Amino acid sequence: MLKSVKLYLLIILPAIAVILNGCSSGEYDIDEYKVDYTEKTVKADTIRKVTVKEDKIKEDKTDLTRDSYIYIVQIGAFSIPSNFERFLTRAKQTLGEGVYFDQSGGLYKIRIGSYTNRAEAIKYMEFVKTKGYYDAFVITRKK
Repeated sequence: MLKSVKLYLLIILPAIAVILNGCSSGEYDIDEYKVDYTEKTVKADTIRKVTVKEDKIKEDKTDLTRDSYIYIVQIGAFSIPSNFERFLTRAKQTLGEGVYFDQSGGLYKIRIGSYTNRAEAIKYMEFVKTKGYYDAFVITRKK
């Protein structure tokens, strides 16, 4: 049995070597290329020429209510009615009776103020943040 194993290894090992050598033949040549790469930055001009007709400007000035907006400070939004009621009560105690809510999309949105000037709304939002409502933000709505 030992003779048959030696004979088997003697025949199999050279056969495996021939097969492996045949698979790794130099049939395929690998070419190397050197690539010179230069990064280029393209700057696009984002300024577009705008031409405005004089009669269009006059028309816009006469129709001031066409694009009128109001600015509102929102201090909270809740989907759970009990949380909403507690927050609304606390907000009315802190900020006064000007606090109101708007219900839409399953949310109770607690808001205060209605300003025609965005700067005034931002100023009031900063005041509200000093009172502890750090998540307050200004929303814009068409009249």
